[in-house]
Amino acid sequence: MSAHAIDYSKIMTFTACGMKEFQGAVEIPRRADERIDFVFPAVIFPSNKLYLSWGEENIRKMVTYHHTLLRKSSIGNLFPKDDAKFKFATAKTADFFVEALGGGQVYSLIHGHPALRMRHFAMTIDEKAREIWLMMYKKTIKDLAMPSEFIKEFWNWIEPLSIRMINRRTTVMDIPRFFYSEMFE
Repeated sequence: MSAHAIDYSKIMTFTACGMKEFQGAVEIPRRADERIDFVFPAVIFPSNKLYLSWGEENIRKMVTYHHTLLRKSSIGNLFPKDDAKFKFATAKTADFFVEALGGGQVYSLIHGHPALRMRHFAMTIDEKAREIWLMMYKKTIKDLAMPSEFIKEFWNWIEPLSIRMINRRTTVMDIPRFFYSEMFE
């Protein structure tokens, strides 16, 4: 490790921030150690079994249904008001889901690397928006009757993926997790 490299395993989180008395400048300079606000959990991409069983058409219907629910929700402002632009954005997201679930390079050949957080940075996605996005997927899974044998694998992919979409923090509290066992069992 170089002299300027950071050992991230030793960096503390901000959970203790503001818990000690603040100290202003003194006679000699002092240091406040590096801090991070949270660590993104690992994302386990699903196998292609859902794609092979449920098919591209149902995956596209799922994304359209999900986005339609979101458009009517309290985070509907994240989506274009114009129907043609909404349809384009939804189709682009559906392309991503089809590719991520095993349907070939229908997204990346046209749009490049997904770079999801960067692509969404123009809009505010905070912890609450992430929760709404995720809960609308729970409703979508139920309403569209996703085959039950694939729900766990799908959920275990989108739940941690949704955390990586957060691009504006509103709290230093830990990001709530919504594990499959708590949501579907």
